[in-house]
Amino acid sequence: MTPQEIIELLKKHEKWLLGAPDGVQADLSKQDLSGLDLSGANLKRAVLNGTLLKNCKLVGVNFQNANLYAAELSNSILHHADFTNADLHGTNFYKADLTSANMEKADLREGRLAVMNGKGDWQIVGSNLGRSTLDEAILKGANLTQADLKACSAVGADLSDATLVGARLQNSDLTGANFTRADLSSANLGNTNLSNCNFDRASLIQTHVIGANFSQANLETANLVDVPINLAKLSGAKLPIAPEARKKTVKYILESHLRWISSHGSAGERAILDGCDLSWLNLSGVDLSGASLRGTNLSEADLHGGIFELTDFTHAALQGANLSGALLAGTNLMEADLSGANLREARLVSVELRDQKGTATGRTWPVNLVRAVLQDACLAGADLTAANLSQADLRGADLRGAVLANATTEDANLEGTERGRMPEPIAKTAH
Repeated sequence: MTPQEIIELLKKHEKWLLGAPDGVQADLSKQDLSGLDLSGANLKRAVLNGTLLKNCKLVGVNFQNANLYAAELSNSILHHADFTNADLHGTNFYKADLTSANMEKADLREGRLAVMNGKGDWQIVGSNLGRSTLDEAILKGANLTQADLKACSAVGADLSDATLVGARLQNSDLTGANFTRADLSSANLGNTNLSNCNFDRASLIQTHVIGANFSQANLETANLVDVPINLAKLSGAKLPIAPEARKKTVKYILESHLRWISSHGSAGERAILDGCDLSWLNLSGVDLSGASLRGTNLSEADLHGGIFELTDFTHAALQGANLSGALLAGTNLMEADLSGANLREARLVSVELRDQKGTATGRTWPVNLVRAVLQDACLAGADLTAANLSQADLRGADLRGAVLANATTEDANLEGTERGRMPEPIAKTAH
């Protein structure tokens, strides 16, 4: 394409974004734009699948919600570029400068490309951020599963709520990065500089840490199951308390909470376990009604048959948790991560609100699952009557036999859900 053609295309794309009748969405798929200076361009929602943008100057470019599947951006300058919610499956950022770029909720998982060998084969293409510069970049909520980040610099980067399962970060410098609630399970952090990093409520299950530098890092509430943490550098690091001490503390809190419930608040104390690491604990049959577990790590915990009426699980990590048969009436699970959780025959129903005298007010409080992650969760036979599932991620969830009467599923992702024989389809309704 000539520079004039590109300028004309960008103008038409701007009009398309504004809804003008003569506007046209920009589609630059497989075009070779290497070496160009497109700084400040608005490519929001543009299609750039397989586009060659090597050695480009792309300072401040707006790539929000754009499709850059398997695009080539190696050695490009992308200071302050905005990739919010962009599709970056298999995108190559090798040696790219992404200083202060915004990649919040971008999808950087592996992509698949057809191999031109006449057999219709597919080739897996991983997102490559090796030797890139991501200093002060925003990667909050980004999906970097299996991504290659070897020898990159991400000093002070925000990786809170990011998914880095199986990511390769060997020999990288991530000094001062924020990994709050991030999932680094099975990631390779060999010889990585993680000094002064915040791993508040992060998951590092089976993570490779040999030679990693965690000096002055906050690992106090991190999940370090099957991690040989003693093989890393831990000078000044805050580590989780011993499991036995943790169990005793939790036991005391639960007993006090039961007294608080049975006495209607006149004795004992309400359980406030915000940010605590309760992963892998056996809490089956527990009654935590009215408790606060905001941001609590309950991954792989056994909570089956528990009672959680009006419990606050906002931002809680419940990956792989067993909540089968649990009562979650009026529970707040907003933005909680329930990936792979077992909610078979759980009751996620509304609760009837009563006043201080116990008299019914005529009002009900539904379960809040707004923006909750329920990927591959088992909800077979669960009762979700009137539940708010707006913007929830239900990809691959098992909903066979689930009751969703009057449930709100506006903008929920239901791709690949198993619904079985349901009395009526899940409707997208305004709340």
